[in-house]
Amino acid sequence: MRRKGRSFWSAVLFVALLLQTFGFTAVAQDDAYSQTSGAANVQGAATQSYGLPANTKDGLIFHAWNWSFDTITDNLPAIAAAGFKSVQTSPIQGTKENSMGGSYWWVLYQPVNFKIGNAQLGGRDQFKRLCEEAEKHGISIIVDVVANHMGNAGGGSLEYTPAYNVDPAIRNNPYFWHEARGITSYDRRWEVTQWGIGLPDLNTANQELQDMIIGFLNDAINLGADGFRFDAAKHIELPNDEAPSNFWPRVLGSLNNKQNLFNYGEVLQGGKDYIGAYDDYISVTASYFGRNVRHAVGYNSGKNVNDAKHFSVDGVAPNKLVTWVESHDSYANDSSESTYMNDWQIKMGWALIASRAETSSLFFNRPVTNGGRFANTLGEAGNNLWKDADIAAVNKFHNAMVGQNEYLRTQGNEIMLIDRGTKGTTIVNLGSDAQIDSATNLANGIYTNKASGGGTFTVSNGRITGSIGGGKIAVLYQGTDVLEPTVSIDVPEGGFYSDTLNVKMSYANADSATYSLNDGTPVSFGSGQSISIGTGVPFGSTFALKITAIKAQLQTTKTFTFVKENPNPALKVHYYKPSQWGAPNLYYYDDSVSPTKIGTAWPGVAMQSEGDGWYVYEVPNWKQAKVIFNSGGNQTPGANQPGYSITGEKWIKDGVVTNRKPDSGNQLVPVTFNVNNATTVPGQNIYIVGSAAELGNWNPANAIGPGANPNYPNWTITVNLPAGAHVQFKAVKKDANNHVVWESGSNHSYTVSASNPVVNFNFNN
Repeated sequence: MRRKGRSFWSAVLFVALLLQTFGFTAVAQDDAYSQTSGAANVQGAATQSYGLPANTKDGLIFHAWNWSFDTITDNLPAIAAAGFKSVQTSPIQGTKENSMGGSYWWVLYQPVNFKIGNAQLGGRDQFKRLCEEAEKHGISIIVDVVANHMGNAGGGSLEYTPAYNVDPAIRNNPYFWHEARGITSYDRRWEVTQWGIGLPDLNTANQELQDMIIGFLNDAINLGADGFRFDAAKHIELPNDEAPSNFWPRVLGSLNNKQNLFNYGEVLQGGKDYIGAYDDYISVTASYFGRNVRHAVGYNSGKNVNDAKHFSVDGVAPNKLVTWVESHDSYANDSSESTYMNDWQIKMGWALIASRAETSSLFFNRPVTNGGRFANTLGEAGNNLWKDADIAAVNKFHNAMVGQNEYLRTQGNEIMLIDRGTKGTTIVNLGSDAQIDSATNLANGIYTNKASGGGTFTVSNGRITGSIGGGKIAVLYQGTDVLEPTVSIDVPEGGFYSDTLNVKMSYANADSATYSLNDGTPVSFGSGQSISIGTGVPFGSTFALKITAIKAQLQTTKTFTFVKENPNPALKVHYYKPSQWGAPNLYYYDDSVSPTKIGTAWPGVAMQSEGDGWYVYEVPNWKQAKVIFNSGGNQTPGANQPGYSITGEKWIKDGVVTNRKPDSGNQLVPVTFNVNNATTVPGQNIYIVGSAAELGNWNPANAIGPGANPNYPNWTITVNLPAGAHVQFKAVKKDANNHVVWESGSNHSYTVSASNPVVNFNFNN
């Protein structure tokens, strides 16, 4: 259940269903590496390499709340390395508006169709790529699904009116809707399933509507989804309800690969919840248990680990429960049930639930905030608590203990020991420094704490002894952690100004490695080997060096991009004059230096006609400038406005700056790049550079920018790109002296689409 972030919205409940070139000289060359294997074998090998369980239900769920598909994809290696088996997305259906502000998170729960893709998370191709990459890392993708309702037309009297852009096939069918009124009592089961929760309620008993939902879910499965969370599942009828429906058996029974899907529903406890009836079809949520865990770690109460012992869901077996310390509802709802928990409380609560047997636990990723509750932009990654060493240690403990039973012991009210068979124990200490002396099922031996608190514990004759720090976790079991391969180079990415660049390539935790240049044939190499790039090729040439390190069948791939720069590039400006203008003048200056460098006095220099309305002027010996065009009493940009920022060769038409002459035969789409968490030092700005001419053809001298940063460290850059073009790109940091700092990691990718013109990603430091 969730509530909107605006006061005029009424309470919103959610249901989710979890179903599913250029030359180079190598110092040495060996036979090219090749690998062939089926997708299942790749996933199985990745699962083993990361130590993840084979089955989704046996692992832990990472809730990438509001993350875009590309943001999740970029973080998959780190998510797997942290021990999460599954990633739960936000709802992937079309939304009633394209708002991107973090406080508009509720828009994702007001869908307008049963189709894949929205402005906030990304399009169909990006979702498919996410699923494909997740499989390579042994990760399952769980999709949040809103099947109970559609978005509304507004507040007040419009609360139960479908939004104007709801799919006409749904909006205009009167048999697809329940009565337009809200629930008056949650103890009246008929009302809970037949009336609304502040949004237009769908008639989920209608089989034509069910077929539409089934088609959507199977589409997601065919693209790689491994399960579903059903939002507001409590509000969709059961076969034995007062108003019965075959929704659950018919919809779930019609899904492809149904035997391998992990599905659960949001069935929040309270009122006449029927939670014990839903588990015949799907796993269900343990919302009261989450509240009890928060109390156990001292949130709004005194610390008492005994509060976290019992799951508090009568009649439901633990293996049918999804547990959490907090959910996006408890965090984001107006009632703020968990909003003000601190990281320590979340971490300790996570240790209390994720160390347990049988249940599937969900870790909610909070947004990165600037003092408020919500992130600046939807689509960006949240905070980094999920990467915490103790979180990862508990996750890996959970994965290593699959199939082991549990036995809970307490030492006072602030220490809990969670034995898992005879293989391992997690100790959670909510109090001060303590000596552990307790009965245990753990096998005899000396155990080193795998969590950050360190220390060793001794088990002898059924007792465990040792010291644990105050507020610390001990994770104890025998076994070694799996280290993923790493790759590195000894020079920075970006531009180089010599004829040749020598790059030393290194790797670790790997059995072998390959490199390729500009998608050429992979070549095996030894760690520490060097290659030479760029000899004799023209300035402006781009080199993409891809390095892959392999351990068993787990692999790490990084792409490093270099551009051979002209140390003295010409500054050349083309301008398409408005029809009412006479011949234009060019006024240019450089305010990156002090005092500002002026080309010529106003109104500047006369530009030369190129025909067809285009004029050109080349500025010798300048690397960058800001330019203003004028003719008679006309000028652009207008009075008191800064000029267009120019590097290299640029074309300017109708206020749009491009890296090649606009072609009227190609539809251009204004694409907005939102670069998040890009910290800079004074003098640095953020730019975009990539594989298209409009993005500078990988030449940082021609990068697009600088970005606007009203919400620093988040930056926004808009550029026109050809519709349908598939581009690769990175953000770079650049200063007035053209010193360039490139993002690390692989290139980002995007297919230009007018229906999805926003790209959100984090700057990879």
